[in-house]
Amino acid sequence: QNFGAMDILCTDKTGTLTQDKIVLENHTDISGKPSEHVLHSAWLNSHYQTGLKNLLDTAVLEGVDEVAARRLSSDWQKVDEIPFDFERKRMSVVVKDATGKTQMITKGALEEILSICAFCEGDNGVVPLDEMTLKKVRDMVADYSRRGFRVIAVAQKNNPSAVGAFSALDEKDMVLIGYLIFFDPPKESTAQALKHLKECGVTTKVLTGDSTEVAEYIFKLVGLPFTGVLLGKDVEGMDQKSLESAV
Repeated sequence: QNFGAMDILCTDKTGTLTQDKIVLENHTDISGKPSEHVLHSAWLNSHYQTGLKNLLDTAVLEGVDEVAARRLSSDWQKVDEIPFDFERKRMSVVVKDATGKTQMITKGALEEILSICAFCEGDNGVVPLDEMTLKKVRDMVADYSRRGFRVIAVAQKNNPSAVGAFSALDEKDMVLIGYLIFFDPPKESTAQALKHLKECGVTTKVLTGDSTEVAEYIFKLVGLPFTGVLLGKDVEGMDQKSLESAV
């Protein structure tokens, strides 16, 4: 009855149009070269965070073999965490090794990670994150997005000084170390289901936290026309009538 009465269906993308299984395709430094350091840092972040582990965390945890996972959990103990929230779009853990050295490891959406990074780690060690490097980073991530990959950035900082207890205020002057690159293929049944909805007079709208480029790529794979995008900041400025018109 609900489907029969509707003319617009708003659906999630990840796990609904796409498979409920995200694959970690690669883990690279900022220049795009495979990096175990980036993977192991991300593993510590996913392993020690106590919030709801999402599909990305599961893919990261499965990307490290048992021997390496045991060594990482033995070498690094959790000190604190700053949970994910939808304002920051990132989450952090603080870990320490046997010598007492502490390290904050943060992963999240690219722009939100870039906003807290003052440095990057490359072939020449840790250097300031300048405009030229920022452009290279954004161009590389945009290229991955256009090909349907989802990119999460990873940053770290040694011996962070706690502002009281660790908080989001500590997420600053960090070092961008690299990226995690995921692919979330569409379900085999998606294209046919969307076609059937259209035949029944139901228009499909997709609500997603992914980038526009990733969404557009998935749309092509499942046969959905890409007619434009509304960002959260666009919707926030609309009154009810304007939003209904846009929809």
